[in-house]
Amino acid sequence: MTKIVSQFVNRLLLVTLFASPPLASAQVDPNADIYGKWKIKAMIGGGAASALTQRDVDKLIGKYVIISPEKFAFNGRTCTHPNYQRTKEETVQFFDQAWRADVSDIPFPNPVTVVETGCNTLFPIRKNHLMIAEENVFLEAVRDNAGLRKASPQRQR
Repeated sequence: MTKIVSQFVNRLLLVTLFASPPLASAQVDPNADIYGKWKIKAMIGGGAASALTQRDVDKLIGKYVIISPEKFAFNGRTCTHPNYQRTKEETVQFFDQAWRADVSDIPFPNPVTVVETGCNTLFPIRKNHLMIAEENVFLEAVRDNAGLRKASPQRQR
């Protein structure tokens, strides 16, 4: 009797296994590397014609950029539902043609990843470092992990 039950259970498992729809593979968001809170660290270059003065650039240092699937927010502007179109471009040629800029001193990978948001153009430089084009000025942003750290408990006096 147990042999019959065992065979029945095995057949039932096989039928269930083959009749079940395949599990959807977990899709990784290609923009996960840029989502988060970023802090402008420095100006690292620029194109031939920038509308920003050094004073304007200095005001951007320390500002935050918020990047999520729902919005891109920086410098008083918010783009809702940005499309984050990604392309790979040959670094020197791209910056020469698109920006009239020499980026030989910026540590870009080749090819460079270009992410169009609809508001600004982003360039992931390396892990936790992002370059943001703002009015033909290139700004380096670093990921702000402060919000990710666990708050230390307050000492009692």
